[in-house]
Amino acid sequence: MVATTAILAVALGLAPVAPGGAQQVRVSAAAVAQAVGRCEQKVDRRGTVRLTGFDRRSGRAFDIRIDHAGHVEANVGAWLYTFDVAGAA
Repeated sequence: MVATTAILAVALGLAPVAPGGAQQVRVSAAAVAQAVGRCEQKVDRRGTVRLTGFDRRSGRAFDIRIDHAGHVEANVGAWLYTFDVAGAA
C-alpha cells in the first residue's frame, strides 16, 4: 500500500497531480506533517484505512478512506475527491 503521507498530500493539494494518468508522487513527510498537524488513522475489519483531521492551512476538515484495492475517497471541506493508488513496483 502507498504511504498515507502521499495520499494526504494529493488529497489536500500539497502534491497536485494532473487527472487521467499514472503518476509517481514524491512528498516530504515533514512538509505534510506541518500542513496537516495531527490526524487520526483507523483501520476497520475490511482493511479500509480512514484518516481524519484538519488542514492547518485552510482549516478544512478532511475524512479520507482508502480501501484494500487502493481506491481513495477524500472529503475535504465541501469537496469530494476520488482517485486510485498503487504501490511503487
